[in-house]
Amino acid sequence: MKNSTTLLTSLAMAACSLSACPAAAQSDDFGIWTEANVEKKISRNLTLEGGMELRTRDDGFGELDRWSIGVGASYKITDWLKASLGYNLLDDHNHKVNSSGKKYADYWGLRHRLNLSLTVSHAIGDLTISLRERWQYTWRPEKTVDRYWNYTDDDDDRYYGEKADEHIYRGKGSNKWRNRLQLKYKLTKQWRPFLSAESTVGGSGLDKMRYAAGTEWRITKQHVVDLYYLYQHSHKDDDSEGNRHVLGIGYTFKF
Repeated sequence: MKNSTTLLTSLAMAACSLSACPAAAQSDDFGIWTEANVEKKISRNLTLEGGMELRTRDDGFGELDRWSIGVGASYKITDWLKASLGYNLLDDHNHKVNSSGKKYADYWGLRHRLNLSLTVSHAIGDLTISLRERWQYTWRPEKTVDRYWNYTDDDDDRYYGEKADEHIYRGKGSNKWRNRLQLKYKLTKQWRPFLSAESTVGGSGLDKMRYAAGTEWRITKQHVVDLYYLYQHSHKDDDSEGNRHVLGIGYTFKF
């Protein structure tokens, strides 16, 4: 465990193993996820949190996908058990085509998300293993949008632009259960590489899997940066998300 070269080799092999999920098809998307957070320690056990996130899709900076802001609190019940509660306001860029393929809508839509989590962690030397169980409820308010014609003829010529009609997307709520297993190793005082796998389960079964490999960089006690690669494999249509390769960077200021 103390041999850093052996550890990094093992982590690299594990990352390859994790990404041995279904091979990436041409339809796989690529995006950049960035976030900035603040944490305020109220007491030995209670921490308040806030943050914002920006996501892109289609060749990285090609198109904005989502922005969000959130607040939350976490309470350390014991040395190995932590409870968390959070709320996020999401604004998503949606592109939807009707079942016949003749009409499409391109619009931004708000969603409200509430989550409740329990995280169990256990340290073995410098390696920390954690399991996070999270219930997530998302509400999408009703929204009326303009739809446009989306014809494709035998020559594969498409016509966009002429308004077809208005369409109402009814308000909708959804419950998800998310399970994340993470391994994090204290390589040095500043660097903590990690691996994780997370499942999202809905009412009809498994929605998607996420596999991540990266590192936490503790610049100082107050300034922390996360750098990671993530692969998302969707098992069904989940809020228009598909298979996705992600490069992520996050910054946290603790005070």
